[in-house]
Amino acid sequence: MPGSIERSRVPHAFDPPAVPAKFVTRERILRILDQTGESSVVCLKAPGGYGKTTVVAQWAGRDPRAVVWLRVRAAAPDPHWLAQGVVDGLHERGLVPGPVALPGTLDLVSWHLNMLPAIERTVSSASDPFLVVVDDAQEMSGALWESLVETLASSIPPGSQLAMTTRGEVPATLWRLQSRGEVAVLGPEVLAFDLDDSSRMMETVGVRMGAARMRELVEGVDGWPVAVCLAALSSQTRSTEPSTRLAAIDGLGGYLRHDILGRLSPDDAQFLLQVSVLPVLDAEACDAVTSGSGSLSRLRRLSSVNQLLSPEDPAVQVFRMHPLLSEFLGAELNERDPESWRAAHAKASMVCEQRDDLDGAVHHAKLSGDNERLGDLVWAHASSPLGAGQAAVLERWLDGIDEQRLRDHSGLALTAAWAASHMGDMAKMSLLALAAEELSSDLDASHRADAALLRATIGADGISQICLASREFISAKPSEDEWQTLAHFFLGVSLFLSDEDEEAISALEEGYRLATAMDLPLMVAHCLAGLADAALTRGDEHRALTSIHEMRELAARFRLDATATAAPIFTTSAVGYVLEGRFIDAKREAARALRMTSMMRTVAPWHAVQGRLALARVSLVLGDAERSRMLLDEAGDARIPAAASPRLDRLYAETRQRLDDTSTGLAGDSALTTAEVRVLQYLPTHLSFPQIADELFVSRHTVKTQAMSAYRKLGVHTRSEAIVTARRAGLLPQP
Repeated sequence: MPGSIERSRVPHAFDPPAVPAKFVTRERILRILDQTGESSVVCLKAPGGYGKTTVVAQWAGRDPRAVVWLRVRAAAPDPHWLAQGVVDGLHERGLVPGPVALPGTLDLVSWHLNMLPAIERTVSSASDPFLVVVDDAQEMSGALWESLVETLASSIPPGSQLAMTTRGEVPATLWRLQSRGEVAVLGPEVLAFDLDDSSRMMETVGVRMGAARMRELVEGVDGWPVAVCLAALSSQTRSTEPSTRLAAIDGLGGYLRHDILGRLSPDDAQFLLQVSVLPVLDAEACDAVTSGSGSLSRLRRLSSVNQLLSPEDPAVQVFRMHPLLSEFLGAELNERDPESWRAAHAKASMVCEQRDDLDGAVHHAKLSGDNERLGDLVWAHASSPLGAGQAAVLERWLDGIDEQRLRDHSGLALTAAWAASHMGDMAKMSLLALAAEELSSDLDASHRADAALLRATIGADGISQICLASREFISAKPSEDEWQTLAHFFLGVSLFLSDEDEEAISALEEGYRLATAMDLPLMVAHCLAGLADAALTRGDEHRALTSIHEMRELAARFRLDATATAAPIFTTSAVGYVLEGRFIDAKREAARALRMTSMMRTVAPWHAVQGRLALARVSLVLGDAERSRMLLDEAGDARIPAAASPRLDRLYAETRQRLDDTSTGLAGDSALTTAEVRVLQYLPTHLSFPQIADELFVSRHTVKTQAMSAYRKLGVHTRSEAIVTARRAGLLPQP
């Protein structure tokens, strides 16, 4: 927008503004400016708050040349005032004779025939080198302004310079000079505060902070000088460390509202408010969020006048908004129009999902407040991270969602239940499974088969029900559904425990095939464990070990030991080590399997029996009859109706017979019960014994008794000693 010159008739009207002594001297930038002597034009191009005026004033203040300072105001569309100001300034500095009265017409023809030649003659005739500064040049625009800048730049004599500060682009008419390297442009990447600038700013206001915290602050605000300054002043006022959060920087919100948002047209302001929810801005995403079109041209135009919105790639197709501006605009939209804010996040969620950015899709769905959308989204994609043993991904997706919200939608309840199971929180899993089952029978029938499969995982209704639920899921769901892998695994397990070996092997092989094709390593490993168990019952040790070796490789590569429900995998691995005669490895693996089995309290009752029987036999081979007897007794206690199986009955009887034929026993950590091992898992945490009791749903007295018993058996006296010894024995994971 054209403007007029702020100048007066008093002497020294063209002096640089005074810079307060408390302002940081930008020595690094001043050195760069000192080195621009070969350039006839110097342009400082950056958004508001980058200290353009201050640094040029500091430069002009120590420059030996005569300085003519002109500040443009957004008042009158008359570049004549700027032209007259240049020649008046040169005359006042005694560089040209005069005074010079330029022709007063703004007629385009007269401008080129009369005005520009007069300026060129006057400027080129200056007796000594000079520096002309045009401050806030973005307020001038149009053909007259651009031709004036070109004339000034072209007529400046050697040793003199034209300097401009602007929030916009360099005038296009300077392209010839730019191509010859005669235009030096300092952008926000140069003008941003570095660690040295920021440190000296903090020292100026008396704020002390460490190097790491300083680096975090500078990176958090992208070196935006006004943000660093205001953060320092806010810290001084509040007596706290400077923060990168908008709310903690006093005055920054008002600055952005007045100096950034207030300079935009209503349409442009509304556009930026809506797209501020996006991490990166491109035409497709912005069109989707605003339900409009033409976003690319708007983004290019806005980025040309405000570098807080800047192009991310050379093709200028993707743009990035300064994080503090994005935070401010998002908060502003939420305050002005919460419904539009939620709608923008809902649309952003769909864009992210289409681009396979699931973290982004879930993040925006949470903020949209649409539980239906959020539940469907997380459940549709939950199987992949779970099948890869990455339950932490689901934990991240569900972070911040309260329990009531989880139970209001079957998709959320199902996802949270599975995440809880893989993290070892079986009590939470059971509660959420019940909520999912109730919702799927009433509000959300589409998830009925999913809830039934979850119920089968818990296994409280017996092995026959696991078989029935698995068959129903396989029939009801499409073959490409990733949960088919789990259904085939459970079908294979239930058939194996029911002595239907041929059909069990077919189901496990199909589960293995599907899990491999879908790249779900945890499910591949589970199916391999089941196939190894089936091969061992037939006496085919070669096939069993082939499956076990592939299973171990997956378990190591994907760190499946971090998943509580992977206990059957490591139990079968321990059996494999015994077959190979690797008894030290077998003892270590058995301890790990026992630790994981102890965390599977209310899930898979069949494994509570089968896993302990397998580990009892491993312990017996290792000569650890005491641990074998303890595991066998626990397996007997776990033989509840839900775990009733003819195969498990035979295994129990055979193991009991083997144990009765053996009298060898060892003491120490081998005598720990599963309940004591379970308490051990909580010792490295910050939880007290009463809090551990709450986690385990037992009495405080029970936890204390089990802990003291574990201490005695481990030969230790303190909690820290117990942690070290238990880790050494493999009963606790290494930190």
